[in-house]
Amino acid sequence: MILGSLCAVARRDGLLSIPDYEPKPVAWIIAVGEGGEFVNVVPTAGEAEPGKKPRAKMFQIPHRVGKTSGDVADFLVDKSEYTLGVEPDGKRSPDDLRARLELFRRWVREARETTGNQALKAIEAFLESDEERGRAVGRVLAEGYKSNDLFAFEYRGRLVHELPEVQEYFSRSRRARTGRSVQCLICGSTATSVEKHPAVRIPGGTTSGIALVSFNSDAFESYGLSRNENAPVCRDCADAYTTALNRLLSDRYPDPRHEGATLPRRFVPLSRDTTAVFWADEDVEVLDLFTSFFDAPRVESVRSLLEAAHKGNWSGSVSNRFYCLILSGAQGRAILRGMHTGMVAQVEQNVGRYFESIDIGSDQPLPLYMLMRSLVLQAKLENLAPGLVTDVFLAIVFGRRFPQTLLASAVGRCRAEQKVTRERAAILRAYLKRNEDMEVSVGLDRENASAGYRLGRLMAVLERVQGAAQNDPNKTIVDRYYSAASTRPATVFPRLIALAQHHLAKLTGRSAVFYQSRLGEVLDDIASFPQILRLDEQGLFALGYYHQRQDFFKKRENHTDSGENGSQQGEAA
Repeated sequence: MILGSLCAVARRDGLLSIPDYEPKPVAWIIAVGEGGEFVNVVPTAGEAEPGKKPRAKMFQIPHRVGKTSGDVADFLVDKSEYTLGVEPDGKRSPDDLRARLELFRRWVREARETTGNQALKAIEAFLESDEERGRAVGRVLAEGYKSNDLFAFEYRGRLVHELPEVQEYFSRSRRARTGRSVQCLICGSTATSVEKHPAVRIPGGTTSGIALVSFNSDAFESYGLSRNENAPVCRDCADAYTTALNRLLSDRYPDPRHEGATLPRRFVPLSRDTTAVFWADEDVEVLDLFTSFFDAPRVESVRSLLEAAHKGNWSGSVSNRFYCLILSGAQGRAILRGMHTGMVAQVEQNVGRYFESIDIGSDQPLPLYMLMRSLVLQAKLENLAPGLVTDVFLAIVFGRRFPQTLLASAVGRCRAEQKVTRERAAILRAYLKRNEDMEVSVGLDRENASAGYRLGRLMAVLERVQGAAQNDPNKTIVDRYYSAASTRPATVFPRLIALAQHHLAKLTGRSAVFYQSRLGEVLDDIASFPQILRLDEQGLFALGYYHQRQDFFKKRENHTDSGENGSQQGEAA
């Protein structure tokens, strides 16, 4: 079902408009003239955006073979090792470079002999001339290039690999390989299965790409079948599903239907080597939000999503199925970590509920990566528990319960830093609402009588009383007692309340009345201090502390119940 759906995406988006070709960034164009004369070499990268490196232009080029440990040349478009017989890093011996150049030249010669094409004749002459190639090498060395840059050829103002008869030759050559005729597992037709599936560029894998389907040991074979005959897929389906995956994993895949346009991104990076790829039977605009919520959710999109939650105006139809793959790359191997499906309308609702649950009173929706970074030392995502971001992502998209590790990480980080940040408060609110089915308000909830929440509020009040009495010292009771107060309240709070009486005695006038009133309000519903707080109660403690502290920072214009005059408004600020 998954591979079949990917094939449908490739055909729906017109990704197979040029059979046997695929879009790749080509960094350099080598122009040759009559008789193989070197004319020029031109970089394709335009001006880069501020803070970014220039990027090579995308072209439809012959499907690359996929590099192995041996020498394999691609047709007409390849790296400098094959097209010029040089490489910038000095890793290859002269003999290796000559052998690679000869492989590339042999394929050009074969194509020229088959087609009689003049452009191929000119390229062949260029490759055979040490002098003309040397001129090209001198130019690219002066310009500076990378070992994985791709080079293409131009003749009389036209890219040679785009000439119709050259395209026809390559298609015939690619499909001429014989093999066992079997039933394709995707389309069901009887056809020759591919010997090797086209490569997909999965983060964490090799830069040249890795095959999603492969058999690299006899232990994985059966019934006398060899390699990919154990999972037979015809050439058309193999090209379709791999092209679709490469499109979904790219942030600048060219739109074949609109010149100069790119197709919207359909992946979310979950870690350095793990990525979530998603699509739907019918592409809808709301999928753009699913892509952006990890790094940059747009305010307008989130607002419309939340309004849809209240009005029931979902953009996804009930029959539009949503697909998600969790993929990892490990050098030469692709790892499929999970396949998940649902309906677009339901996923839209789930994401809407997620944004509502992390609302902590901020105008700007919090990106998921910021929430995850708040859980670890030095905000380094690689320090997160393995698989945590993936589990959280799937919980958001498919409406599942959050992993308990999320709560433990948020509570533990608050204790370690003796601080409750906006991001961790958002995580705690989302977890408690979904997993514990609690009603947790966006801001301060004076009616919340739970022990953890009340004690968190009390901690914030006691901290503010100390700040008012000591003119906001650099170190407060929170820096010293937060961890113990949030886990073993009975051992800490009696001492802190006694200390607060000394602080209150230093205050005068309305300020003293205000803080005495706030302290009494919080203490009213606390009959005794618990010996310990459970993990979920520690989460409520952090939220109560955060809400009460934020309430002190609010501007208190026209608040007659505060007992403060205009000069004392927002005293904690």
